[in-house]
Parts: sequence; structure tokens; C-alpha cells
Amino acid sequence: MHILLRGLLVFIFTALLCTSCTYTALSVSLALPSDVQETGAYPASTHTSITHASNTQRYAPLKALNRNARAGTINAPEKSGALYYAFEKSPEMLSLTASGLYALELEFEPLPAAAKSGGTSSSAQTHSAEFIAGLLYASDFTASGKLKKNILPQHPVTAQTLPRGAFTVSIGFAGIAAPPADIRGFMVYSQAALTLKSAAVVPVRYGWLKDSTLWYGTAADGGVIPPELCTESGLPLRTELPKPSAVIRAGNAGMDGRDSIVIHFDKSLPIRLEEEQQQPRLWFQCGGKRISVYRAPELYQLTLDGSLFPESFLTLEQTGTEISENTVCGITAEYYAPSPSAPITADPGLILDWPQTQWRQSSYELFAWEQFPSVLIFDFADYAVQDAYLKRMSFFAEKKGFTGKLLSDNTIASLHGFNAHDYRAETLAAFFRKAEEEHFPLNKSELHLRKILFHNGIIVRTEQGIEEGSGAIVSISRQSTSDLRYRFITHECLHGIYFTQESFRNMTAEVFKQTDARAVLFLRRYFELYSRLLYNTDDTYLLQNEFMAYLLQQGSGFLQQYYNRIAQFRLMNEMEPTLCRYMRDTNAEAFMQAAMQMSSFLYTAWGVRGGRIYLARMETL
Repeated sequence: MHILLRGLLVFIFTALLCTSCTYTALSVSLALPSDVQETGAYPASTHTSITHASNTQRYAPLKALNRNARAGTINAPEKSGALYYAFEKSPEMLSLTASGLYALELEFEPLPAAAKSGGTSSSAQTHSAEFIAGLLYASDFTASGKLKKNILPQHPVTAQTLPRGAFTVSIGFAGIAAPPADIRGFMVYSQAALTLKSAAVVPVRYGWLKDSTLWYGTAADGGVIPPELCTESGLPLRTELPKPSAVIRAGNAGMDGRDSIVIHFDKSLPIRLEEEQQQPRLWFQCGGKRISVYRAPELYQLTLDGSLFPESFLTLEQTGTEISENTVCGITAEYYAPSPSAPITADPGLILDWPQTQWRQSSYELFAWEQFPSVLIFDFADYAVQDAYLKRMSFFAEKKGFTGKLLSDNTIASLHGFNAHDYRAETLAAFFRKAEEEHFPLNKSELHLRKILFHNGIIVRTEQGIEEGSGAIVSISRQSTSDLRYRFITHECLHGIYFTQESFRNMTAEVFKQTDARAVLFLRRYFELYSRLLYNTDDTYLLQNEFMAYLLQQGSGFLQQYYNRIAQFRLMNEMEPTLCRYMRDTNAEAFMQAAMQMSSFLYTAWGVRGGRIYLARMETL
């Protein structure tokens, strides 16, 4: 009994000692990602050392391994310039470090320089780098669990000069040369005084950001913080970084997520456009591709999906831009795993030549317009697939004599829908609500579309049934020629803006009212006479929407030619000879004036214009 009691006391004492050691670094705790339990990165745990500051934020303690670490500060780097911390050995931490999906993010604040006192210099101070950070592995500890002496990271993140002001370093738990095995903690070395403000486990991200503060992220393989980032105003024009998916799959072959490469623009340098002003344009090269991007008001990033670049390691270089004109403030690469019903963020200009081999489904790919993210863009493999999803919808929404009706497959089989489509949330909700109320047999593609719309909040279910959410959908097809695809995506995306931006709808309505009634009637009769169109021109909303899109789907240099050609059509001349003569005699001047007004509004508000709805394009070098 005495031996048992003594053993129990020893156990309690050891536990208290361990807890004391664990909590010695009271100034710094390790924040855990709030999505851990939701994503299943590791199972929920009742481990007592995990604390909950709120419903969404969880913390784990860090074990301080030296005096500096207990304070979270390097006050006298000439005496001791290192911080050493160990992670707790919990299932949570082991799972986080092994998954490859997460990174250790450390936030630092330089301290005012103090007069150096005499003393023994740190052995690490023989290194030329002024700042070093990195992960600690099992091999950095003795068999008894003590940290070995004079340890430096095996795969360090270094800076020759300490960055000015607050800065953050993010180190992924996975690397190509450094697999996420036996990670036990981390260390920091600095030749200048600094404090560790926070430590967190966050989703993995590589690259750099330099706005109000500096952020640098790398894989577990380590890296060198570009010296330009450590100056007051310098920026690197060349960025090298691995795809997160390549790093993650190196240690977890079963992962099938995607990469999102983001070019960030400085919010302190906003873009304001006037009609006569030339639009700023930037150029980049990456993986044998040349990327151009127009800058636009209120848009501070360009997203490039990793599937556009087959290489595992990317070099993105900015070209043709004077540093004084540079508005880039960061380039990052992130990993994400979207559901099949979730869109890929992209600019319409990138969708046109998107590699079809990289589609997630063989029949279509789904995108979200980066500038107007509530507008979803479908790119279908061919017209037949597009018809299966949207042909019945086209008659319900827009075809004269059929609007509001659910037509059977036999009825629409011999009828032409559209080669490209656009529908707002209100119309989509009405279609699916009517089908549900009437128990109308929708096909598999339409049911799949409904699932996508629910997932993205374009339609929602309430106590009253299916109702509109927010947003719109547009579609094009790979079966169209490249010239038609360009015109169609321009036309349909213009509808997307009209659906989602009230200011543009109001502007269009004013221009419509001001336009010569003969020109409006000419266009209206064109819509009514041709069976491939058959728009319901009694719907003012639809008529004004199509008026806008047909005037702006081509640039001003082609508009007069386009409408003079329509004025030569046989059926138009037979049915409306006076209107056709008016259009030819005036050389479509009324349409030119209307298009200029609406295009100018688009340009100053969003940086797009008639005939060009995109901001970004990419070409192979």
C-alpha cells in the first residue's frame, strides 16, 4: 500500500510538473484551426489541455524549452537569440502535423533596439542570416526527450535582414524534401530583439503578402524571405513556390484537392477609371503561359486555378511593368477541396480556353465569376448536354407564347432553345417551384441543376417552398466556334451583371427610354420574327435586358456593321422594310449612342466595356 501510494504521489507530482512546464509560456498559446472538426482533419478530443476561448477558436499550450520562450521574447539577442518550443503530444497535434493540410503560422513584432551588454554570444550568431525559423523534429531531441544543444532548423526559413515592422511567417507541416513525420515543435533565432505575438495552426498557404504588414509562407522544406520584402517599399517581381497539392500528395497520395494561385493588388492604391482614361494592365509569365490582367475598381485579386499550370513548381514573374507603376502586393498559392456542386473561381477570359481535360465532370465545368461571384458560369461539352440542363428552362423563361409553362420533352424536341443561356434567381426559383408543386417530371440534368442552385444559394427552400436566393447562372458550350464562344460569353455575362447589379439595370432602363423608338422597334421585331430567338417582347425586363446585351456583345467598331447586316436580312425586309431602310440610312447611329452610354457606365464602374467583358486573358508562349 505504501509503495502504491508513493507511486501515485510520484505520478501526481510528475503530472503537475509536466503541466507546469507545458504552461510556462503563458504569453503564447497555439491557436488551432476552427475547421478541424468540421473537415475531419482529426477526430474530436476531450484532451484536457485543449482550451476553448469561444465556439470557433480552440487553443493548445506550447511547452517552453528555454528562458526566452517562457517570455515569448528575445530581449538580448547578443546573449541568447533563440526561442525553442515543443508541441504537446496529443492526437490532435499528431493528426494536424501529419495531414499536410496545415501550417504553423508565427507572428512577430520587432522590439526597439537596446544597448548591447557584455556577455557570451549565442553560437547561432555565427550565421549570416539575421532571422531563422523552422520546425523541430524528433531527431532534434535526445532519447530522453530533451532538446539537443545548439540546434538549428533542419529546413530553415531565413531572412538576411529582419523585416521592418510586424511580420508573419507560415511554415507548412509538409514538404517535398521534408515529409510531415515526427514534427515536435519549432524554434526561432534572431540577431535583433523581437517578440512572438502569436502562434497558430492554419490552412497551408505559400507565397508572400506585403500590405500593412509582411506575410511569408513556405513549405516545410524552408525558404528565403525575398530581401525586397524586408525593405520599406521593395517588392519582388519573381516568385517561386510549389503547388500545395503537389506537396500534400507527396505525403498523402489519396488527396485530390485543387490549388488556387492568387495575385493580390494593393488596396491602398485603388483604381478609378474615367471614360477617356487608359486602363492599367499588368502582365505575368508562368509555366510557359503569358497572363494579362486589366485593373478594375474594387477588385483586389486575380485567381488562377492550379489546373491551368501542369507543373508542380511554379515560377510567376511580372513583366513589362515599371516598379513605380506596380500595384501587386502579394502572390499566394492555397489548397482547397471544393465539392462537385461548388464552382471554380475564374475570370470569363480564362474560361474560354480552359483545358477541357481539367474539367471535374466530362459533361461540363462550373465557374464563379470572380468579379461578380454570385454569377455562376456553366461551360457545357456540347449543345445536347446544355439542352438537357436548360432547354425547358428557356421556354419557361423567355420564349414568346411559352413563358411560365412547363413543356414536355415531346413538345420541345423539335423546337430550338438557345445556344447560350442566362437566368436570374427569381426565374430559376419559379421554374423549380412550379415543377415541384405540379409534380412535373424533370430530367436528371435538371434535378442536378437544382442541386447546384441550392448548394450555391441561388434558390433556397423556405416554409413556403422553393424561393429565390441571390445570383444568376449563364452558360456557353464547347460546340460553338471560338468566335461565337467569345461573343456568347460576353453576351451572357452582360446579362449576369444586369441580373445582379441594380445600378446597371437602372442605367439600361434610362438609355432604353432615350433611344429612338424606331431603333427599339427594329430590334424588337428582329427578336419576334426569327424562330431561333422568339423572345417574349411583352416582358419589359427581358426586352431591356436583351436590348442591352445585343448592343454590347460586340465592340463599337463592329456594332454598325452588325445591324446593317441584319437590316439586309430577307425576312426583316419583307416584314419591316421601313425600319430596315431607317437602320441603313442612319447607319445604326441610335444604337451607337446607346451602346456608348452603357459601355461607359460599365467601364467606370467595373473596368469592362462593350465587346470585352473579361479582365484577364492567358496565352501559350
